[in-house]
Amino acid sequence: MMTLRLLVKIGLGLLLLVLVGFVLLLGYVLYQQRAYRKLADTRDLRKRVANMGEKYVAKRPNAGLVIGVLQRGNRYVQGFGRVNSTSTNPPNGETIFEIGSVTKVFTGITLARMANAGLVKLDDPIARHLPGEVVCPKKNNHQITLLHLATHTSGLPRLPDNFNATVKDEQNPYVTYKASDLYKDLATAKLSCEPGSKSDYSNYGFGLLGHILELASHKSYEEAVKEAICAPRGMSNTVMHLTSEQKGRLTPGHNPKGAPVPNWDFDVLAGCGAFLSTADDMIAFVEANLKDNDSEIGKALAEAQKFHFKQFSGGVGLGWQIDEPVEERIVHWHNGGTGGYVSFIGFDKPAQVGVVILSNYGDAWANDQTVDEMGMKILKEASKISWE
Repeated sequence: MMTLRLLVKIGLGLLLLVLVGFVLLLGYVLYQQRAYRKLADTRDLRKRVANMGEKYVAKRPNAGLVIGVLQRGNRYVQGFGRVNSTSTNPPNGETIFEIGSVTKVFTGITLARMANAGLVKLDDPIARHLPGEVVCPKKNNHQITLLHLATHTSGLPRLPDNFNATVKDEQNPYVTYKASDLYKDLATAKLSCEPGSKSDYSNYGFGLLGHILELASHKSYEEAVKEAICAPRGMSNTVMHLTSEQKGRLTPGHNPKGAPVPNWDFDVLAGCGAFLSTADDMIAFVEANLKDNDSEIGKALAEAQKFHFKQFSGGVGLGWQIDEPVEERIVHWHNGGTGGYVSFIGFDKPAQVGVVILSNYGDAWANDQTVDEMGMKILKEASKISWE
């Protein structure tokens, strides 16, 4: 007969097996619930993005919009509206848009790349890279440096004082502003503050910086950016001048009233807003910014992301606007607007999420659902909702 002690041991063993089985079953149930929640969350996020896009184009006749979301390596690109007035097809990841001032991010990163290569220094005075006869403005005997231009802290106004006098076509205003006009204005420009003391957005400053990068690299501004950023990242559709094939993928721009408008062209101020691109290229660019690596382009991206000027709850990198909202998040972003297009690009590196929005409607200051609002909302939601 079994002893009492043996019976107790057997009983405890069976109880242990039951408990192990229960734990395994509970783990399986929780795993299935988590997987289901992930699927539901993914569908929910996609639905939210789709609702935003559909609402946006519904209020803009013939509008074309592309939204791209990147989350921990997973890409999602969706087009809304129509690519042009003769097609019912929506734009897609290969459709080309003007990106306007998002170009400034490229200018800042190209500066970082050239500084790392020893071609320039961030603290170089602008006079060091301009023709000797150019008179450069100062404030309290402080000179403007390349870093000041890249952080909007130069004290230069938003546009040169002589800019409007050079405009021959208000629907293509930048094309007639030349280097001679820039040099002439620099000689009489009045700075609003001592360089380095305040950040005040300036197309003038970034246009000047792009021109200086041309002079320092002995390349056109477009060539300098392509060499520094586009070629290493395979961004073949990020250009200033379109090929015949690319022109066939360009969606036409519209003014805020919905009328078609011409594309913008740039001369000496190209560094402030001249590039065109696609959602696929810009998502690849965001993906590069979310990674850390020791390549030359990786080092330049990291340098541009640093705070080079801090103010309030954020600051400025080299081209990037940087926000530090609540919940311990840090968001790098920039927007763009030309006569016929608006754009937004942003990423939250700790959360490993990024957003690109391209629109062929030049209503950056719309009263309802701007691309900036959509971009920030998607970034916030994508950082919380699982996409895996």
